[in-house]
Amino acid sequence: MDSENIKSIVSTQNYWLKEGGLWSDPDLLRIKKSHLKYYPQPILPKECKKRAVITLRGPRRVGKTATLKLLIANLIEKEHWTPSSILWLTAETIRTMTKLEEIVTAILKDFTPRLFCIDEITSVTGWQRVIKKLSDTGFLDSCCLLLTGSSSHDLKKGAERMAGRRGNIENPDRVLLPMNFAQFCEQVRLITPDQNTADLQKSYLTCGGFPFRVEQLVESIISKKEFDPFGQMHVFDDVMFYEINRRRLDRNIALEVIGRISAIGLNASSYEGFSRPLTITKDTARKYLDALGDAFLLATISSYDTARNRVAPKKDRKFAWIDPALAFLPVKLGQGELINEDSRAEATIGVELLRRFEIRLWEGLSAPRNVFTWKSSSGKEVDFLVVNRARKLMLPVEVKYQNSINEWDFQVIDRAFGKGILVTKNISRKRAKTVAQSFADFFN
Repeated sequence: MDSENIKSIVSTQNYWLKEGGLWSDPDLLRIKKSHLKYYPQPILPKECKKRAVITLRGPRRVGKTATLKLLIANLIEKEHWTPSSILWLTAETIRTMTKLEEIVTAILKDFTPRLFCIDEITSVTGWQRVIKKLSDTGFLDSCCLLLTGSSSHDLKKGAERMAGRRGNIENPDRVLLPMNFAQFCEQVRLITPDQNTADLQKSYLTCGGFPFRVEQLVESIISKKEFDPFGQMHVFDDVMFYEINRRRLDRNIALEVIGRISAIGLNASSYEGFSRPLTITKDTARKYLDALGDAFLLATISSYDTARNRVAPKKDRKFAWIDPALAFLPVKLGQGELINEDSRAEATIGVELLRRFEIRLWEGLSAPRNVFTWKSSSGKEVDFLVVNRARKLMLPVEVKYQNSINEWDFQVIDRAFGKGILVTKNISRKRAKTVAQSFADFFN
């Protein structure tokens, strides 16, 4: 590719290279006009000063691009970086590994950026070979490389093939998930500071935490219109089937799987039980469930065998959407009924436990290693069990999303584990063993 074409690509995608052009960037313009003040920092400005290869992953439309554009604005305006030392490349329209190598090599030769961001690099099969080659040939010796993607399927493989090439940085693989309940409350209370907790919980379990959905909710509050939970649902259709299509899976089978997830809710099921009403085998079902997990859309929570202190691969699993809003998609697609609010609350707690305790969250959600479900030999169940053998941690968490609780609700955890957490709809209670925490308190 000749120099003029490279210059054209760079000038088109890097608005800050033109004098006064930083905030004319379309992503930054949207942020500036937004009612939200949501500025997550999965990557700190000081980390960009190091020679490193950092990955940021998470579901599509979660705000990865906007987050990195805000980082760039911070570096230019507050850290006083020269605008030309930061470059951005969108890889989504690049179809081949050869073309990616050609473009990236030319940019590094012609511009020698201090920070180089490549967005949606997982769109290109074999991208990790390109980065490895550039690192081995010295092109990245004085550059911090930030890579984003919406699939752990490719990013995981890529990270594993870049051993020793990540630089001197702690935790080079980062994850951005939708807002949790506490972050959601912060944003909504900017508009309605006096809104009570019960209404906020109901809103969150309908709206969820994807920024574009929260923006839609806030706009409905300002205009005094009712929030439409099915509004902009086509975005989730695109998000979900992007990964299905990219993996060359069948859309009709994916629709069956999505409908089945809706049918079983948060009830535990084996892969065989999951696939029994469908037209596919359990192995095919697992392939599709894993694809949704790799795309950070669905968590597959395995059972844990406390007697053997290991995962129980033959026992039932729970399938939890990563965000409450995704539970509305099967309805919109005509594939199933909406799972009830109690189940959406339970899934939300499970996702928060993953956020807090899953050490290798960047590997996706198809097989978490620190958050499980549990069932005794006599059939007693606990919704979630956090396990970290290095820290000798075993924390049971049961969700009873209801207005009243009694001593019986604590018995399974008390007897099986001695202590734990019971998450309720609106009741907090201190006890000698298992404590009760309201849904809101759990996030504080």
